[in-house]
Amino acid sequence: MNIIKLDAIESTNDYLKRSKINDIEIVYTYNQTKGKGQRGNQWFSESGKNIAFSIKLFPVNFKVKDQFRINVIFSLLIFNTLKSLKIPDIKIKWPNDIMSGNKKICGILNEIKVKGNFIEEIVVGFGLNVNQENFDNLPNASSLKKITSINYDLDGIINLFIQNIKKYNYLKKLVSSKPDYSKLLATYNNNLFGLKLILEFFNKTSKFKGQILSVSSTGTINIKKNSGSIGNYNIHEIKLIY
Repeated sequence: MNIIKLDAIESTNDYLKRSKINDIEIVYTYNQTKGKGQRGNQWFSESGKNIAFSIKLFPVNFKVKDQFRINVIFSLLIFNTLKSLKIPDIKIKWPNDIMSGNKKICGILNEIKVKGNFIEEIVVGFGLNVNQENFDNLPNASSLKKITSINYDLDGIINLFIQNIKKYNYLKKLVSSKPDYSKLLATYNNNLFGLKLILEFFNKTSKFKGQILSVSSTGTINIKKNSGSIGNYNIHEIKLIY
């Protein structure tokens, strides 16, 4: 496993997608200038205060239809690492954010290279707000420092992530063709942001209120509407308003 620290980079994910090394690689920086998230969103990060971290993997017999497993496993890596730092009220917001209370502190982005029905390369990364305190025009964003009033050692957090990758065998779970996915998904579901609370959603044409019941193994979310009906939505069909 190659671990690379960069002084600055536009995107750690893009760096790994360009890499020609056919082995597991981790790259991280404290100065990412053009980070990106799901739905084409940009991730704005103050230089020297946050972490951008990406990993490149080569799975075996990993079917495209199972790609949500990447979100689940990487979300749990971040969840468990932040819990060990005693960050309060950590939750996983479907499909790819990590929350403390009602504030977003981390976003996840996975990108894949496909051959036929199988994934032959995974690049998955996250941006973690650590010591940044100014989030103008981003009312739902926060950082570890704003939440705890502690100034964190970025190198120490990186080391903790790498330790936890090894401790919980996350790389093996990602590249294995037969992980114990049901237990991982159950843990993911038990720690969902807004689970069984009355929340407001937007589904491209209208707003409605309902309760998150669970997320399926393929990544669709099950919501019980206030009308009593249950809807099943994929990532691009619905958005939580909070």
